[in-house]
Amino acid sequence: MADVVDFAPTNPGLFQKVLLRAGIVYSAITVIPFVPSFYQQDFDAGFSVKGYPYRWLDVISQNNPWFFASDGGKNYAGWFITLLVCLVGGVIWALVEKQIYKDQNALTQNDADSRLYNWFFVLVRYQIALRMSWFAIAKVFPVQMPFPTLSQLNTNLGDFTPGKLYWLTTGVSPFFEVFAGIFELIATVLILFRRTATLGALMMIAILLPIWFVNIGYDAGVELASLHLLFLSLALLVKDADIFYNILIRHRQAAISYIPFAGNAGKWKRIARTALKTAFIFLFILYRGYHYEQLYAAGKTFKLPLDNGIKSYTGFYDVSEFRVNNKSLPYSPGDTIRWQNVVFEKFNTISIKVAKPFKLNTQNKIRTTEYYGNVGRLFYGYEADTLKHVFTLKNRADTTDKTVFNYTIPSPGKFIIKGLNPQKDSLYIVLTKVEKQYPLAIKRNTNVHD
Repeated sequence: MADVVDFAPTNPGLFQKVLLRAGIVYSAITVIPFVPSFYQQDFDAGFSVKGYPYRWLDVISQNNPWFFASDGGKNYAGWFITLLVCLVGGVIWALVEKQIYKDQNALTQNDADSRLYNWFFVLVRYQIALRMSWFAIAKVFPVQMPFPTLSQLNTNLGDFTPGKLYWLTTGVSPFFEVFAGIFELIATVLILFRRTATLGALMMIAILLPIWFVNIGYDAGVELASLHLLFLSLALLVKDADIFYNILIRHRQAAISYIPFAGNAGKWKRIARTALKTAFIFLFILYRGYHYEQLYAAGKTFKLPLDNGIKSYTGFYDVSEFRVNNKSLPYSPGDTIRWQNVVFEKFNTISIKVAKPFKLNTQNKIRTTEYYGNVGRLFYGYEADTLKHVFTLKNRADTTDKTVFNYTIPSPGKFIIKGLNPQKDSLYIVLTKVEKQYPLAIKRNTNVHD
């Protein structure tokens, strides 16, 4: 059986004391949201908590530190400043503590250090599990990177950013996404238990290192978030650095340690620890996992609008006729006014391909929207009054842009749309449905039915 080795050195020096205390400060301030904007945000707009109360767990899992979202998810200067502030805090804490314990013996001070090592170990493990549990579950039931929508399948390859393209290509292969999620989930569960935390940390490093490099290479938006979790996973292995060196480099026999509970825990403390861990696993893994499975089974994802569209309207439509103020505009690939094609999604989105200039939006705060990381199409949420035959379109990117159209369906698969654009020009548009086959979708459907 492996030896149980105390995490805290017998006589830690001032440098080790400072690092430990700085690590505790860092672990605490990066999991507790101190930024006022976190509490001021519209939680329902960002997480749909009214219709899906379990999404409050996602709010907690994704309460990112201030430096995560700024500068496109790669605010390294902010991260280094945070580390420096934590280091200064560790120095002050260690010096103040030294004055407090100056008249006490070394054994008392070592006991205090052991308790702090234990708290550091707990904070790091649970922060990793808190954040990674969401990523894992959202891949096991593949809703994090969903299969490309009809609009995305009809967007030119060159109109995507590398980051958006990476997400779409991952979504094309649910098998790979599920496999990655299972691997992440196993590592998350292992890291929650002291005896398996080292194995969980090693798995996390194997997971997070390529994720960090992918985010650097594709500019995928969570570069610093993945580095932060990688940093915490490495911190869990610091206690065994000498042991790994002996095993891997010197090829000597050595025992991997685990961190026992500090002090003599009473019965009620053991019960409380067990109850809290059980509650964490139940809420953040089992309960949330069940609801994400239900979400996936319903064909929905929080990365896309949740409201259903009209099923019979879903599809790709060619704009066979387009009139402005009763003047017909023939098709021209460079026309900035004429619509080229229209897509009705299975959810309540209409997207319109038009050759007008687009401003690329890659802000992290809109990463879960359809218009993030791509150009070439306008995205509108729509409401359809099927009795009065009225479409109400609201621009997904600009909520002040609202347009109302009347429509008729002269024959199945054909729309005639009339109304005024924001410039008050009258529009007359004929949409003709085109049945298109997508090799990506055919392959996916074949795999699903097999």
